[in-house]
Amino acid sequence: MAVAGLLFGCRKIVPDGLETASDAGLAGPGIKAFEDEVRLAMSHTRGPMDLVRVNAPGKTTSATSDNRFGMAIDLDACDGCGKCILACIKENNIPLVSDEEASRGRFMHWIEMRGGIPMMCAHCGEAPCEKVCPTGAANHTPDGISAMMYKRCTGSRFCGANCPVKARKFNFNDAQKLGLARRFNKGVPLREKGVMEKCSLCLHRLQDDRLRFKTESFGEWRGRGVKTACAEGCPRNAIVFGNWLDSESPLVKATSGRQLYAPRELAGLDPSVVFLMGKR
Repeated sequence: MAVAGLLFGCRKIVPDGLETASDAGLAGPGIKAFEDEVRLAMSHTRGPMDLVRVNAPGKTTSATSDNRFGMAIDLDACDGCGKCILACIKENNIPLVSDEEASRGRFMHWIEMRGGIPMMCAHCGEAPCEKVCPTGAANHTPDGISAMMYKRCTGSRFCGANCPVKARKFNFNDAQKLGLARRFNKGVPLREKGVMEKCSLCLHRLQDDRLRFKTESFGEWRGRGVKTACAEGCPRNAIVFGNWLDSESPLVKATSGRQLYAPRELAGLDPSVVFLMGKR
């Protein structure tokens, strides 16, 4: 509690430099404020997850492409440093929360630590969140990603209530008006008050790579070479992103011969994000 109090007292919602000169009109909280909030969030970590064995994800019944993107988190390598959280925040312009929400342990982070293990949306093949969305804002892409169309989201929060692991976050505040938002990445829009947010598997990076591939290459696009921000920011290479349906994907190669796990609540929902333990 003393550590949490110290970190809470260190929150500074002031600019301390811009990413580039062209961002002058997009100034917001300094990076230190986000770093402090990550440390505070980690002091509020939830208890350990109940992980059970699962099979490697395959092609889903609703898939219309030969791609299915996902990740594997190697628990034999992960040390719970939290750098994946900060990388995700900067890549996706995730806002800070108010001091009141922070004191309650309620953050907007798309990745959070549970028992010292990074946890995010698992992009389930049978995603229960998508089935209850009244507007189709929560939807499944042909490449197996559980995506959000923010302009369609009316804030019903049905999707959040139907997620077994509560991986979705509701944007209660107008973060821009409150000075809690910063656009680190100009390629990702800031979200408005009243929408649900969650891990997108850095969908924008995949979209950019698909467009590049169309203009520079021939053949079938498989998303090779793309990494999520969390995988890129992990100093121990514990997070591997890739295509479950591509035998040449680093994800398939990294998980070959390894035991795969998922939270018990998600095991029957065909998750695309899994955990690794055991034989390498």
